Amino acid sequence: MEETITQQAIRLKKEKVIKGITCPSCSGELDISEGVRTLNCKYCGTLLVAKDLAGSMRFYVPRKLKREDAINKAYNWLGSGLAKAKGLKANSKITEAYLAYIPYWRVSADAVGWIFGQEEKTRSSGNSTETYYEDVEKRIMTTFDRTYSACEVSELGVKHVNLTGDEMLPMNAETLQRDGMLFNVVSSEKDAFDSALEHFKNEARASAKVDRVTFEHIDLIRKSVSVVYYPLWVVRYSFANRVYQVVVDGDDGTICYGKAPGNNLYRAVVGIIGMAAGMFLTTFFGAFMIARNSAKFSFAVFIIAFIIGIVLIRGAYKKFRYGGEVEQGTGIGDDEKSVTISQSMSSGTTGEVVGIAKNVAASAVVGAVLGSIFNSD
Repeated sequence: MEETITQQAIRLKKEKVIKGITCPSCSGELDISEGVRTLNCKYCGTLLVAKDLAGSMRFYVPRKLKREDAINKAYNWLGSGLAKAKGLKANSKITEAYLAYIPYWRVSADAVGWIFGQEEKTRSSGNSTETYYEDVEKRIMTTFDRTYSACEVSELGVKHVNLTGDEMLPMNAETLQRDGMLFNVVSSEKDAFDSALEHFKNEARASAKVDRVTFEHIDLIRKSVSVVYYPLWVVRYSFANRVYQVVVDGDDGTICYGKAPGNNLYRAVVGIIGMAAGMFLTTFFGAFMIARNSAKFSFAVFIIAFIIGIVLIRGAYKKFRYGGEVEQGTGIGDDEKSVTISQSMSSGTTGEVVGIAKNVAASAVVGAVLGSIFNSD
């Protein structure tokens, strides 16, 4: 008999084991598979519930990075890349560096199921292109394991952390408080759990890439939620009478979030060159290709060049407009980027964005006119 999707998902999933749990009845040391809520002690047989008083299992990732090493990591980041201000590493002064244990909701689940529908495809017939739909059935089998901040982290800028391969131990508040600052959980477990599961389902549905869905059945299995306290070194420094900060991963030493003043010369050069290249691709390059090649090939090349040109113009504008400060790190979420852009637009840059759009549109018109002139010759 064929294995069901659920059975295959469970078989393929690599289980993680939490060590260091002791039985309150006999003090025997137990190993608990991740996601298990109830179990019997293998020594005395007592039924145990893997849940703390706050309602969810709590763990922490032990710190491996020392304070001096965290400061060195921050200095190395200050000296890397052309986008940061010149002389940033040499002229920066560390004002403080402290360790903080930040709580994150860890939500995991397996999405399994089927999606039936139609996929949009195209085919060429002579000089025309026909769009048609083909019946498809897509199998869903995806594992999700994500972290979401359980407290206010806007000041730190670290929306999520990577727990892959990290050692996790049972939560011990006294141990963490002796080692650094301990932040409390302030967000709702239910809200975080429900929101994450809904996001998992939507992402699993989108991964199937079915244009017209006629039927779908997606189950979320092996669902679990826990709190993980993660060590982060917060290193603050001063440069040109302003204070910035770098947040260093206390486990592997990567930069989770860093903010630094930008290099004005670099942003100006990139902005000018990017704008020039983009305008060239959306106008003269297209006209040149139309003049030299057959109509069908030249039109395809012009469309590709036009799209690349718009991307270059947009990237150059963003680099020039927002390059006054550099923000980088593994913990920056996509939602944070969208909020930053929307806030900047609402504060008076809408006119500038409209201006860029007008320039691109004007470039397209000029390119079309020049193409017609070349073709008439």
